[in-house]
Amino acid sequence: MSTVIARINLLMEAGKAVPGPKIASVLGPRGVPVPKFCEAFNKVTSAPNANYRVGDMVTVRISVKDDRSYDFTISGPPVSFLLKKEANLEKGSSNPGKELVVKLSMSAIIKIAKCKMFDMKISSEDAAVKMVLGTAKSMGIEVTEVM
Repeated sequence: MSTVIARINLLMEAGKAVPGPKIASVLGPRGVPVPKFCEAFNKVTSAPNANYRVGDMVTVRISVKDDRSYDFTISGPPVSFLLKKEANLEKGSSNPGKELVVKLSMSAIIKIAKCKMFDMKISSEDAAVKMVLGTAKSMGIEVTEVM
């Protein structure tokens, strides 16, 4: 029975992984065949039934075993990515709390919270909304409608 020797978290574009230095520098030293990983990742993230689109940033959690085998799980895009996408932003505020970048409606926050509930591992929609609101506040995004 093989044991896990490394757990790696990467932020990658769904369906667009290429065996380049960014991925190879992390996976190569641990014995993971980078081209095979990229092929498997692209196949899984290009599936039409996923809660993200090709090109969206997703979190990949890779478990590398001592026999050089690996498995990976994919979580949807981070809340900050979804907020930036919804608000058409390049980046959040460099001075959160003092500088507002954009305003978003509460309906957009609820939509993001519903999308991320599974990844957040919570069952209450209210708790998910509060988490998304916290991320929005830390990015300098003001929510126009009150809960």
